[in-house]
Amino acid sequence: MWTLIFIILIVLIVALNLYKTIKGKKLTTKTINIIACVVIVLTGILAIMEHVKPSKTEEELAEIKQEQRLQRRMLGEVLDYRDGLPETKNPELKKLFKKGYALYEDEKYFEAIDTFKACLELKTKDSEREALLILIGNVSYTLGKLKEAEGSYQEALLIAKRINDEEGKATALGNIGLIYWDKGDLNQSLKYHQEALKIDQEIAYREGEARDLGNIGNVYCLKGDLDQALKYHQEALKIDKEISYRKGEARDLSNIGPIYQTKGDLALALKYYEDALKIYREIGGREGEANQLGNIGLIYRDRGDLDQALKRLEEVLAIERKLGRRWGEATALSNIGLIYQDKGDLDQGLKYHQEALKIEREIGFKRGEAVTLGNIGLIYEAKGDPDQALKYYEDALKIDKDIGFKEGEGNQLGNIAGVYKHKGNLDQASEYLNEALEIFEEIGMQPEVEKTMRNIARVEAEKKKAKKQ
Repeated sequence: MWTLIFIILIVLIVALNLYKTIKGKKLTTKTINIIACVVIVLTGILAIMEHVKPSKTEEELAEIKQEQRLQRRMLGEVLDYRDGLPETKNPELKKLFKKGYALYEDEKYFEAIDTFKACLELKTKDSEREALLILIGNVSYTLGKLKEAEGSYQEALLIAKRINDEEGKATALGNIGLIYWDKGDLNQSLKYHQEALKIDQEIAYREGEARDLGNIGNVYCLKGDLDQALKYHQEALKIDKEISYRKGEARDLSNIGPIYQTKGDLALALKYYEDALKIYREIGGREGEANQLGNIGLIYRDRGDLDQALKRLEEVLAIERKLGRRWGEATALSNIGLIYQDKGDLDQGLKYHQEALKIEREIGFKRGEAVTLGNIGLIYEAKGDPDQALKYYEDALKIDKDIGFKEGEGNQLGNIAGVYKHKGNLDQASEYLNEALEIFEEIGMQPEVEKTMRNIARVEAEKKKAKKQ
């Protein structure tokens, strides 16, 4: 850039000299100094513009925004399995279980999990132990403790196989499928849900069948196969209506919403979310109510009505705090931070993300911590501090690798590539993007595969352009 400006300066002076000479006048030293000062000032402005230019094109920024948008809460509902626990012949176990399940239904999760664990310390039959492990896994899952939840489900699955309990086996398989879905491993998730569906259809367990169909629909939605996803969710909705399972009906309506939202039909998506919200309020499901308010906030965000989006998310935050679900509180805080980012208030957005990060670290919610670190990185990138952004992206990537959250790993590799592209290190950017591409292909996330391929094409085009210069 400096060489070009110097050449322009020389050419400008020579041209003016020729012009003045032709007119019979020579260019004075004073005039030359003025020209030089003007060029120096312009050079300074250009240098500042070069320093603060955005690290990504508008098209790339739109894709990042899509990637970091408020988390759509597609509901993969874990199934409870109580077997004969409510009718157990052990009076002490019966009394303690009844207390724990009441706490669970009242969404007092920490007390519930402690009570279920106390039940395990009593003398129990294999089938009772299996049921308790699934319930403990469900509470852990609700609290965002995926590793603990998976451990409980796997232990329950071993017991179910040993005692030939098909219903318990299907329940454990479906719940493990949700763990893989949350980790972003869609192919593995699909495998577990299809195994669960086969068993539930064989034993004619319709509630489980509807749950499995809905979970498979969620996998196809994330894979980008929206028509296939819609087919599975409509099948699930039909069953839940037939068996009058209202919570399942609300879940199905909620899961159809994101499909129409992705298709661009915001009005129809909003209708599905509002119908689901109505049912959750009628049956007293505060957790489901919070989910739908968050989804409705997403619609307003897509419409550009950030104030309405913020209002809904603040309602979500209030519910999560009342429930005592700290991971839900953290997610709501982080999502509010994203709205402030959209509003251009980066400092306020950063404040909310830091509050969320503090909670996530306190409760050990690693997946949430990684997402929030990535969002903080985006803020620093928007502030023109790519080095600080890179630090946050790398911290997020490390966590995603540690917990096996493949989707997050791919996202952070893409963000890191963006920083290196901005720094002019195109080879490094290409390397990170290709790593991300391998991950998205492995887990079957076709929309992310296509997006990453577009970003690789951009980098390769810049490489060719650089070689020509």
